[in-house]
Amino acid sequence: MSDEERVKALLRPWLGQALLNCCDVAQRTADVLFSFDDTKDDLAQLSETLDEMLFRTVHDLTRGQMRVQLDDGRRMRVYVDDFAVMADELMYLQLQRWVHSAFNCQRLRYFAMTHDSLSALRALYVDFAAFQTPDERAFIARTVREGHAPFRWRSWLDEPSGSA
Repeated sequence: MSDEERVKALLRPWLGQALLNCCDVAQRTADVLFSFDDTKDDLAQLSETLDEMLFRTVHDLTRGQMRVQLDDGRRMRVYVDDFAVMADELMYLQLQRWVHSAFNCQRLRYFAMTHDSLSALRALYVDFAAFQTPDERAFIARTVREGHAPFRWRSWLDEPSGSA
């Protein structure tokens, strides 16, 4: 799957195929996301850039109405906070590519402690698991479950034992 297709797949539930077909936001997003240099660029700045790009695109295409047609035909309003969530979800596509090293794990831990980024926590839990103790992984899982809606983590984090 190409980078643009991965971005489209992630954005489709939020913005709908119709919007993604009528503009190049997925390609521009992929270009920004995958031109990121993890040795010198700032993750926080990347997140802000993605957030702003997505907001401006939807704002311009909807003439400020911020309503998109989802694939099931519903028309939904996209809220300002939704763009930060989309940007964070996109960040995981970049974080997956990081070299799995103790140094990068430390960088990612610092980012996760100083920014509200589920993608950073996901990368620590999934991709950098070898650098976590069982207690650290349990702490990350608990933090994720308590701080984020289940729809954001169910695909990569199991429900806690004893949940209905």
